[in-house]
Amino acid sequence: MNNQKSVSKNKGFTLIELLVVSTIIVILSAIGIVSFIGAGKGARDAKRKSDLETVRQALVLYRSDEGAYPIGGGGTGGYGDAISELLTKNYISSPTPIDPKNDTIYFYGYSSNTITFTLSAAKLEKTGLIYTLTNP
Repeated sequence: MNNQKSVSKNKGFTLIELLVVSTIIVILSAIGIVSFIGAGKGARDAKRKSDLETVRQALVLYRSDEGAYPIGGGGTGGYGDAISELLTKNYISSPTPIDPKNDTIYFYGYSSNTITFTLSAAKLEKTGLIYTLTNP
């Protein structure tokens, strides 16, 4: 009587097993990359909101001392003028808040008639909406 079991001498993975494992790795990698990109957009949007809140607080302090908000036209020019005024009079410190991407699509805007003001982030990345703050 021979009680020896038959043992296969071929060791390794089959082609099907390798394809299944590589497919799973590709799918998990794709999910991870999409999540990572979304997290980056959310972080930049949070920075935009925080930056505009900082500038809003500086503008409120400026009006409290000066009696009016800095005058400014719409868009990036108005924002640059207002930031320069706040920086000159030490209501805000350097480096001044700029949009994390700071290009033609993503930028900060400011407009004011000295009585009211509007601060805006031209576009949020996750929602595509304009984020706006006005005087309290």
